[in-house]
Amino acid sequence: MNILILGINGEIGNSLFKSIFNKKDYFILTYNKKKPSIKYKNVFLIKIDFNYEKNSIKKIKSLIKKFKTIDVIINNVGDSNPFKDIFKLKIQELNKSIRINFLSIYFSILTIIKSQLKKNNFLKIINISSNTIKHLGSVNNLPYLISKNALELSLLNLSKHFIKKKIRINIIRPGLINNNKTTKVKGYNK
Repeated sequence: MNILILGINGEIGNSLFKSIFNKKDYFILTYNKKKPSIKYKNVFLIKIDFNYEKNSIKKIKSLIKKFKTIDVIINNVGDSNPFKDIFKLKIQELNKSIRINFLSIYFSILTIIKSQLKKNNFLKIINISSNTIKHLGSVNNLPYLISKNALELSLLNLSKHFIKKKIRINIIRPGLINNNKTTKVKGYNK
């Protein structure tokens, strides 16, 4: 089985990988800046900067070409920056959040779905979203709220249309997790 984990650098992505890793499946892990020091014969590390949609989709297409099929996608990509007051928010910051958290991921997943449908293959998609959607976020994380919500709604739409074609989509919304990142965010405390 080929398992693609989008976004391995964070603590959630790394923990997910460690909890499901085995030596019989192939794991394709994407990272952005720092290459993880994971060295197993059945683990492949691919650098993808989801800030650039066209480049992301191009890299996903090359993954499909190399591995022929993707059986499971676990999306863990999430950029919660900028964390700032909405009146200080710049349009470029909102656009970046939408590119990383929504557009690149959505079209990458859509590219894989299209490939799997052509081959009549089964595909499981697990999207790690955010509990911020349920609580409508804070006044300081509007870009994250908008982009994660857009991805969730889009995946729900795809789920409705492809459920009968062996495409299963699940969305998980973890709450705030005490990790190195949250302890550095202004406004959050222990």
